Amino acid sequence: MKRIHYASGSLLTGDDIADVLVRYAAALAHNNDSAEVHAPAIIEGGLTGEVLMLLGPASQILAENEPFVGEELRDEAFVEELEGRIAVLGPQRATFVEHGTEELPDVDFDLL
Repeated sequence: MKRIHYASGSLLTGDDIADVLVRYAAALAHNNDSAEVHAPAIIEGGLTGEVLMLLGPASQILAENEPFVGEELRDEAFVEELEGRIAVLGPQRATFVEHGTEELPDVDFDLL
């Protein structure tokens, strides 16, 4: 389990969840973007619940291992969803261009 320190508070969540949250925050910051995230967490009394986080360019997050008596909190659907969001924000790969710019008027190829 990992404890995420965020703003003036913290939350306890599973390793995979914490890792994807940190990577998503980094991807958002890299794109100067922000998002609300409803993240699974261990709440008072050891129950499983949800916390609302605002992640953005100024987010400063620290995730550290923390001992926990009980099963690791897992949420594969949440992790997959954030992985998809990270992929959309991530570096875009070049694709093949079928038609070039030869037919575009007034294109100065020296400036490209």
